[in-house]
Amino acid sequence: MTKKQFLADSSFIMRPKLTRPQVRIDNRLTFFKKQTLGISGFDAGVLLKDKLRVTVGYYKVAEKLTSLEKIFNDLNYEADYKLDYGAINLEFIYKNTRFVSLGLPVEFGFGNNSLKYISEQNNLQPNNKSGFTAISYFGLSGTFKPIRWIGLKGAIGYRKTIFNKVKELSFDGLYTSIGLAIDFREIIRDGRMYKLKRKYKKNSSALGTAVDLITD
Repeated sequence: MTKKQFLADSSFIMRPKLTRPQVRIDNRLTFFKKQTLGISGFDAGVLLKDKLRVTVGYYKVAEKLTSLEKIFNDLNYEADYKLDYGAINLEFIYKNTRFVSLGLPVEFGFGNNSLKYISEQNNLQPNNKSGFTAISYFGLSGTFKPIRWIGLKGAIGYRKTIFNKVKELSFDGLYTSIGLAIDFREIIRDGRMYKLKRKYKKNSSALGTAVDLITD
């Protein structure tokens, strides 16, 4: 393979794409009456022209709310809270360099939450509540990419309850998030570039070629 052929083929492989698949495993922290609650979930979708991330996700919470504990018939009852919701996520990427990208995420979630009071003897108090809830998130995000196709993503912002049938549950306030972001398009592209470089430089080390691609 000539250098001209190599440059032409590598330019074709590295050309900008309209869409790139995206997956993120997400862990968030939010706050309810000075108690920290964990939210776990994931999302998947596409990144459009390296500027707009559009995904759908699923998240859940299962926590004991210490501030809502109560005594009923001389028994202590813990407040068992559960939340399951799906979400539409949008993120505008306003800065994107080799190692760092910065964005403005917005999310709208819709699902169900429940509040049950359970005693130490597993007795259920009769006035348990559950129902539909709608929530939103907006804030600032940043991703550190030591390797092009995998990064550590963090965010901070504000969570707003739009509607909740369980009236005493309102989670308005700050949230933080940390997640692992994977870009499958970059993995595929690096695989194609690895094969091309090995074809162009037949005497090069396979390990050396792989390291060059990962660290470039």
